[in-house]
Amino acid sequence: MSYFQVCSTDGRHSPIDLPNNTSVILGRSPVTKITDKLCSRQHVTLIADYKDGTITLEQHGLNSATIDGEEVPKGQTKTLKPNDKFCMVDNCYEYTITCNQKKGEEKTQSKRTIDDFLGVKSKKRKVAEQTSEEIEVQKKLSLLQKSNLLTPNVNKSKKEQTDLPSHSLLWIKSDSASGWSGYEDLLIYNPHDLFNSSKIAAFDMDGTLITTASGKTFAVDHNDWRILYAEIPGRLKSLHRDEFKIVIITNQLGIGKGKIAPKDFKVKIGNLLKKLGIPIQVIAITKRSANRKPNIGTWEWLQTHGNGGISINMSDSFYVGDAAGRPKDWAPKKKKDFSCADRLFALNLGIQFKTPEEFFMSQKPAKFNMPEFDPKSVNENVNLIEGSDDVVSKKQEVIIMVGYPASGKSFFSKQYLVSKGYTCVNRDTMKTWQKCVAACNQALANGQSIVVDNTNPDKAGRKRYIDAAKSRGCDCRCFVFQVSMEHARHNNRFRELSLSEHDKVPDFVFYQYRKAYEEPSLPEGFQSIVKVNFVPNFSNDDMRKKYFLYND
Repeated sequence: MSYFQVCSTDGRHSPIDLPNNTSVILGRSPVTKITDKLCSRQHVTLIADYKDGTITLEQHGLNSATIDGEEVPKGQTKTLKPNDKFCMVDNCYEYTITCNQKKGEEKTQSKRTIDDFLGVKSKKRKVAEQTSEEIEVQKKLSLLQKSNLLTPNVNKSKKEQTDLPSHSLLWIKSDSASGWSGYEDLLIYNPHDLFNSSKIAAFDMDGTLITTASGKTFAVDHNDWRILYAEIPGRLKSLHRDEFKIVIITNQLGIGKGKIAPKDFKVKIGNLLKKLGIPIQVIAITKRSANRKPNIGTWEWLQTHGNGGISINMSDSFYVGDAAGRPKDWAPKKKKDFSCADRLFALNLGIQFKTPEEFFMSQKPAKFNMPEFDPKSVNENVNLIEGSDDVVSKKQEVIIMVGYPASGKSFFSKQYLVSKGYTCVNRDTMKTWQKCVAACNQALANGQSIVVDNTNPDKAGRKRYIDAAKSRGCDCRCFVFQVSMEHARHNNRFRELSLSEHDKVPDFVFYQYRKAYEEPSLPEGFQSIVKVNFVPNFSNDDMRKKYFLYND
């Protein structure tokens, strides 16, 4: 009796048996030794019909198998006969259907059942009765079953037999142009063999995948690097085999500042990827923008433009980085992490985070410090004013604002005071305190109430306006905004990222205010001191969402 096999024409692996009326699934696997991602794990199904002497090929993978150069579209079937050939994908990985006669087998031998091919023996037969050939066939079938290539059609309906799972739509070869490209302030590299996936394994680069070969903190040139840990290439290859898309997301402000030439950075990336030996997408952020970690603009680009339209499964994705907020000596003789940006980036996204030591070296998590200000701590439902004071007085008065830049003073003034008839005095527009005091005296002479919308940190600066109020016999109240320096800095950066009309306040101004600050007191000449809480106001839901994220 004859039996069918499918043989690789290049001898890449041993022939695979095709038992009668049994589904044999071929694809990317250790048995076929195909590693090409164009080939699905369950790419085609072959079903041999010994009675008709034919083999049915059904296509399941996204990339079509070919027969005599003709593609077999997904979901369609073709009939093959012994000596026919087919290519697994893209005219590659050629196979031949063979029909073999078993040596020493008599024509009168009874027809073997599917149970024989699956190694199911009658209880009446003894193992010793098996021929060496039967034992060899049984071993082959066992190997196929262990490799998930063989699925018997026993007790299955016709629909179940043909409706096999195709290759996951969540792991697809990228159709984006390979090479370098740009988007806003992003410098992006897509290798030619990149696959998009719903699972993203994202990594920082400097201090995470590589370090300087010179031992210096900063690389002396684009050749000054080495792989940080010997375990890194193997671990990344394992992720690639598990169908993770590997992405390097790295802040590279030096490019935007002209300290690093783009061509040198590209050479460095090319050498790094060659060393790692797997396709990796690279996204470098070259400016301080909404894309720069820990801001999530880069991830948003990845989801909307950079992943072939595949939705990212956040629970399956993670980020690894060395900017983790670890203090000095988090490990013996280790320096303090320069920032917490990588940890905050993952936290903003809601994905798992690990340091390179945790991920590649299986070390236990080290202690770390979070930023002093947590944007999620801002209470949207807090009362605007503490105490019994009304915002607007029925009598003429001077209100002196006290608070950091970006603490909400100007919004409060316009929303609750200027709209009620108060005249605003502001040094940002009038430029000098002398002009502000003159404008205050003039408005008071005209019978108007005044709001002094400056930071007013010290007693001497506040006294000028208190004296102006006294000279007109007016009350003077102090409105103190309950916003810390780190909270105000967060607000300042959020304004910048959201393209607000507010001017960016330099960092040194916040420190100057903190140094000059003297807590207001009633003996200065105030009728009352009113505490104002920060209640954020947003133009849309997207702004609201981003406000409660850590920024840079």
